[in-house]
Amino acid sequence: MEGDTSINLAFEIISFIFTRLPVKSLLRFQSVSKSWNAILVEQKFKKAHRDQSKALGREKLMIQRINGHFELRDLENRHSQLCLMEEQLFPLKRFQCGEILCSCDGLVLLKANNSDKEYVLWNPSTREYRILDSCPYLNNHEDGCPKACGLCYDSNLDDYKVILIYSLFYVVYSSSKSCWTKKTSFPCPIRIFNNRCSQGISTGDSVFWSLNWCLINQYVDSRTSTIIYFDVKSDVLKKLSLPEFIGVNGFFSLNTLKGRLSLYGGTYHDKELDIWIMEQDEWKWLINVCKLHDICIKFVQDKKLLWCSENGEIIFHGQWNQQLIIYYPKRKQFVTVADMSKDSMYAMALTCLDSSYFPGLNVKEEVTVPRLRDGARI
Repeated sequence: MEGDTSINLAFEIISFIFTRLPVKSLLRFQSVSKSWNAILVEQKFKKAHRDQSKALGREKLMIQRINGHFELRDLENRHSQLCLMEEQLFPLKRFQCGEILCSCDGLVLLKANNSDKEYVLWNPSTREYRILDSCPYLNNHEDGCPKACGLCYDSNLDDYKVILIYSLFYVVYSSSKSCWTKKTSFPCPIRIFNNRCSQGISTGDSVFWSLNWCLINQYVDSRTSTIIYFDVKSDVLKKLSLPEFIGVNGFFSLNTLKGRLSLYGGTYHDKELDIWIMEQDEWKWLINVCKLHDICIKFVQDKKLLWCSENGEIIFHGQWNQQLIIYYPKRKQFVTVADMSKDSMYAMALTCLDSSYFPGLNVKEEVTVPRLRDGARI
């Protein structure tokens, strides 16, 4: 009896340690022993690892090059300045130059290249992927590309949901049920005319967008905007009141920071901006960014906020010049990441949780299990 207790205690300690390790180490450890592998492949452990990574804020920067290659760069090492951790090419050719639509809890939603009806859910850390079932509500050619998209987690049902918004309806995909649902009820009378798909801002259990006249995007203008969000518990789009700090001539952008909804921006023509985050249903001021290269409205329209360290360093993605810049608050200085500006252009940049979890798969769905030369998974 004492031997069994010791063994169980040892496994509990090992499992506890494993939840605090990066995914790359866990994949290598699967080949160490059968007992370790048994721990690491359990869905219960993978969920615990995902939750611990969220608590620790363990994220990576994911960059999509225009040649289809994906890079994962280090955000935890302050002195590495986004050093390259690994580079990979998605295994299915039709998704290699596809479009990254959104991410949540380490999962990334990709749209196939030259197709508006093929989507795949992918964990770039484990390289597992799942092709979504075809949506039966997109048979009409006029539906075309979705105007907006989102990905979020329903903790009550243990279900990841994909949301695609079109001009007159939206559809919701359940990863646990492998099925689509069509919805036609919008929180306000709208007809959306975007030319490209707008990324939803995921905070885990909700996805947020901003409506500006007939466009849906991430920008919040004090004169024209309405914030809408997908309520994962009811599968319904709802309205969110604009915060009071968005005064006259205020221009902000929605984003997620530290796992929470955030807004960054200020008055149109100022050369500074403020960052706010949502905590327990209240907006909390986080930091001021000054000495902008341009007036606030132009800076916010071009620079996407990606990440903020514990020390206040902030990473922005310049969508016009395709560069990454870091703001150092103590020096009040912007620095362009050198190797990024010299390399080939990149199409997309976002943060991605370092998580070993992937939703349960059906037998007909494709999964990749890449291996190193020594047989260990990478």
